[in-house]
Amino acid sequence: MDAIIDTDPSLDDLPLVKLLAERKSPFLPKIKEVYEQVKDVLNHRVQHVFPNYTLHNVGHSYRIIKYMGDLVNNIQELNDLEVALLVYSALLHDIGMAVSEDDIQLIKSDSFQHCDIKFSAMLKLVQGDESLALQEYVRRIHASLSARYIMENLEGLLTIPNLTSLSFAKELALICQSHNEDFDWIKKNLRSNQFIGDHQVNTQFTACILRLADILDIDSNRTPYNLFRLIAPKGVSAEEWQQHFLVYNNNKIIFNEKTNQKKVVFQGKSTNASIHRKLLEYIGWVKDELVNVVAVVSSMPLKYNLFYDTTPEVLIQTEGYTFSDYKMTLQFKAISSLLMGEKIYGAKSLGLRELIQNSMDACRTRQENEYVTHEFGYDVYYPKIKVILNQKKNQTIIKDNGAGMSLDIIKKHFLNVGVSYYDSRDFLLKDLKYKPIGNFGIGFLSCFMLSDEVTVITRHHHSKNKYKIELEKGNEYTSLTEEEDVAFEGTEVILNYKQFIAVFENDIKKVREFLEDYFLIDGIEIQLLSAVPEISQMIVKPPRLKPNEQKGLIKIDFNSYLNEVEGYALIRPKNSFIKAFQEINFNSGEIFIYKDESGIKELNESIQLNIDDFINNEELKYLSIPIVEEKIQENYLSGMRFTNGDVDEVIRKMEKDLRWITVILRKEDQEFLIDDEIESGHQIFGNFSFDDLVSLGHCPSCKTQSFVREINLFEGFKNNLYLPFKKTDKSDFFKYHFYTSSKQKELYIRNVLIKDFVFDIPVIASLFDIVVIEVNVTSRKIIPDISRNNVDIETTKALNYAFGKAIHEGAGGLIQLNQEEKVTLDHFIRAFYSSKTNFDRRPNIDKSKKLSQ
Repeated sequence: MDAIIDTDPSLDDLPLVKLLAERKSPFLPKIKEVYEQVKDVLNHRVQHVFPNYTLHNVGHSYRIIKYMGDLVNNIQELNDLEVALLVYSALLHDIGMAVSEDDIQLIKSDSFQHCDIKFSAMLKLVQGDESLALQEYVRRIHASLSARYIMENLEGLLTIPNLTSLSFAKELALICQSHNEDFDWIKKNLRSNQFIGDHQVNTQFTACILRLADILDIDSNRTPYNLFRLIAPKGVSAEEWQQHFLVYNNNKIIFNEKTNQKKVVFQGKSTNASIHRKLLEYIGWVKDELVNVVAVVSSMPLKYNLFYDTTPEVLIQTEGYTFSDYKMTLQFKAISSLLMGEKIYGAKSLGLRELIQNSMDACRTRQENEYVTHEFGYDVYYPKIKVILNQKKNQTIIKDNGAGMSLDIIKKHFLNVGVSYYDSRDFLLKDLKYKPIGNFGIGFLSCFMLSDEVTVITRHHHSKNKYKIELEKGNEYTSLTEEEDVAFEGTEVILNYKQFIAVFENDIKKVREFLEDYFLIDGIEIQLLSAVPEISQMIVKPPRLKPNEQKGLIKIDFNSYLNEVEGYALIRPKNSFIKAFQEINFNSGEIFIYKDESGIKELNESIQLNIDDFINNEELKYLSIPIVEEKIQENYLSGMRFTNGDVDEVIRKMEKDLRWITVILRKEDQEFLIDDEIESGHQIFGNFSFDDLVSLGHCPSCKTQSFVREINLFEGFKNNLYLPFKKTDKSDFFKYHFYTSSKQKELYIRNVLIKDFVFDIPVIASLFDIVVIEVNVTSRKIIPDISRNNVDIETTKALNYAFGKAIHEGAGGLIQLNQEEKVTLDHFIRAFYSSKTNFDRRPNIDKSKKLSQ
């Protein structure tokens, strides 16, 4: 009996294929050619390798294609290539499960080159079950194998009609690979807007639709009962199959005319509570996928948006047991205490930052709405935020005239901890250009770091009614009062004054300084008011430098070089190009050169050296050695006794009192240099010994240490022009220098300070010093961590790379350089900043251009 039982329609009957046929698309003949090549592989080979798995055959691909048509808001708006990519991805995303016998042998012998895991290790994990080990091994990597299959077997067929040399195989391979990757991978490896020939495509969108359609194929069509009985799978695989039998409805996507949204619905019947729970886990996965997909596509053009209620509806009847709605819950007091405390934010004062940024979001969203609906003759909306310190009433009030909250927003989002309104479908359907600061839906809890009791009064600017919400720290119950009041606008947050001002050391000046430090005002009026003492101050960002400190500085406007980045850098030019060896700055006292036959010899002007003889891969390594002279001998030996002979510690503390020498060696000797303790009888390198240091005035009874240092030199013109530079992954001249924060170098994300961000520009040419950086990233894609004090490591690297690239490009256009120096700097930028970033305004630098020698 044939194990492939399937009653699905033919390829020509599928809506997406019909659409291409109606358009007389030239892509359709190639789709059919690919289909003919892979259908037998899908129908037979996959089932051979995965005999106990649910069907991954052509029928599965057909149903995915059908779901794709249902999922997309209006399939007619997609162009032919986008529709073709959907069809191709449905056909090919699981082709990697059909591994060949040759590949199976390579896998089992731990010789498979396309995976870094070993079959032998997998075999141990499944207690020696070879069949299960193979299935689990291939399952883990089948998406990347699908990509491999496409590139190795189908590239010649996946071409643009009339441009047969232009293939989209790579894009399709990545789409197919993506269905087994996470959403960060999709955003990193696929693009939302690219051209292949004359065809504009959104491969991120295709990948999202493939993921959703794939997981929705869970019903009896995929796992026919007769086939289940015939194969009789055991263990986990049996549960997998039985799970599918619960779901009866093939059409799982319905349209709700009341909400103008689509919804995913699961209907079925279950006789087993354990399998029921497994199905609910699966549906939870569907929900997570919906939420993530909707978030990814929300910033795309309207034709790609998915207007979905992201919570699937579950209509499963039970037989033989009762399935309750009870589930594990979180204890509010314990969890809220974690979310509202210093363990996340680091300081109680940051509660004020969260409240102000909430007000900024409310003001900005209203400002954009007002701009769209503004009518001639009416007052223009101006966003305002007030911090009112009323000692007499024991109240601190943060008041804004922003959008305010409706009752629906209060119930769905404000009172639902961890659910951000700005990430909701309700907000995203507004399609505002402004990208709010709030992301996590927990920021308001931080106000309890400032006050044990909080009152919120709010009115949505399109409503007549205002709402008064009273909250208490650690108590999940609230009171909510509604009344009509068209005179009130925006939102007020009322805190306990005594508790609030105590956080700022009972000093109103510190409140003002906090507001000045943490926010770029950018058109929003922020005012600090106090009755006692009487204060009415507009918050204005203090200048970074005094007028006399700005002389000779050059300003680089980031907006000229980067998208979604505002701000500037101030740099101080310095002439540091090197034309002769003697111009190299070793920052370490007298300079000696090592010679094999005579040890070391002091370098003087009579000794002519070629720079290139001392450089390996743009690095010149040398030894820096402290000399302990007689005048500090006693203090040095005392330090050695105090630290139990810790040479490193003593040198660190006495660094400025020591006499330092530099020893340079030709490049062939530099690889042997090491940091090392030096004492009597010690050979430092070759013929260079401790006795040589003694002859230079070093105390014979004092240990010292050699430090390997390096100078980076970029070759402009060999032995004639070099540009020094620094890599921040390397230590500075002395290894005990540490980073110290500075208010002159600050990162803001959507106008709010990210206080712990470290500016760590990866490579800096020594043509300038960076004096000030004030940068505001407006991109919604850059999201701070939950504390809003920093961003993740990868984002930190990406931002610093983009800033470094912009600063060097700006410096190249603004610093006065001769032609040779301009060429050298230009090629320096090509060498170290050639990669395209997500923020670039200019085309990517051509890496193929070489330096003139």
